[in-house]
Amino acid sequence: MKTTLCLIVFTIILNMAVLMAADAPKAPFQTREDVYILIKEELILTVDIYKAQVEILSMILNLERKDLRQRNADLSDQIDNLRLLKVYEGKNNEEQMALLQEQLDTTREDLANAYLNLDQLNTKLKQTEAKIMDYYSRVNKLAEQTIAEVEKDKNPKLSPQILSSMKSNYAIMSKASATEGMDDKAFMGFKQATADYIKYAASNGIDTKTMENNLMLVGEYFASAQANQKQYGDLQLYISSYQMMLDAEKADKEELQRRLDELRNLPFGKTYEDKIYFDSGSVELDKEAIKILREFASSVPPDDEYEIMITGFCDDTPIGPTLKKKYASNWELSLARSSAVVRYMLGTLNFPPEKIIIAGKGEFTGVKDTATQDKRLSRKVEFRFVPKDSKK
Repeated sequence: MKTTLCLIVFTIILNMAVLMAADAPKAPFQTREDVYILIKEELILTVDIYKAQVEILSMILNLERKDLRQRNADLSDQIDNLRLLKVYEGKNNEEQMALLQEQLDTTREDLANAYLNLDQLNTKLKQTEAKIMDYYSRVNKLAEQTIAEVEKDKNPKLSPQILSSMKSNYAIMSKASATEGMDDKAFMGFKQATADYIKYAASNGIDTKTMENNLMLVGEYFASAQANQKQYGDLQLYISSYQMMLDAEKADKEELQRRLDELRNLPFGKTYEDKIYFDSGSVELDKEAIKILREFASSVPPDDEYEIMITGFCDDTPIGPTLKKKYASNWELSLARSSAVVRYMLGTLNFPPEKIIIAGKGEFTGVKDTATQDKRLSRKVEFRFVPKDSKK
């Protein structure tokens, strides 16, 4: 990790040096060859800068994705371990949960800083877009000047196709944007028409020095815009990937916080795996229920450090007219089911009454699906061991 970070820092420094060199003042060109050399050098520098930026962004993206995902996985494992400790062993660890909260807060700060970096990247994107549009604006301005000069030429020897080609291609060039670029075919058509006019003008004794220089500048600006536009497109892709990564990270953090809050409110104690199920509207214990109760009673440890919460549940079917004579609502029906279990435990199994807590949850927290087999899963009584000093 340290080696990679050192490489990133070194690359950034090198990239800054290249950028500074690229931005250094340049001596005015004297010949066409000087201009072409200048264009070639700028293009090479632009490509090198682009490659360095892509490598840096790729490395940082991979490092951040790996680090954030690993931290989320570690926090998730810690929450799972604490849940098992609390549910199955009746223990809690406030110190560990406080540490988890601290880690979540820290990673949330890291996430906020990452979003700040994203804002900076978007600012860089806008700056690059402005730079591209400035180059295209220069191209179009010179094109307008060229067209204006050609329009002044009333010599009948001048082919009308030259001016017509300039105008039609310029109409397309003027629609250039940072996202779509400038139409290559239209640009090359305009350059060719300009070259044709220069050839015509030279053969007719017209000074072409200004137009030749403008044509070279048009090529230089267009090449610079294209190079920056390539960086612009790749930067857009990077920002999009970075945004997706941060959104996923934010969702992970919110889910981890939800699980940690849920853990804090989770009742203590082990829930006995076997549950007693009832027919619809019934509180009668069948043979399977009696078997489970006997096994449960024999498995209860003899110590006096716990109590047993016996909770009854119902499905979400409303109480019918006949059943309503006995139970006003599903609350009473669920409590009647847990009461039936307690009566059997006390009367038949001689279970110590001081260990028992009775509760009814009605149709709440039960299964909401309408399938018959799922509704039956809601008509139950479950057992939970609850430490005496930590009842919730």
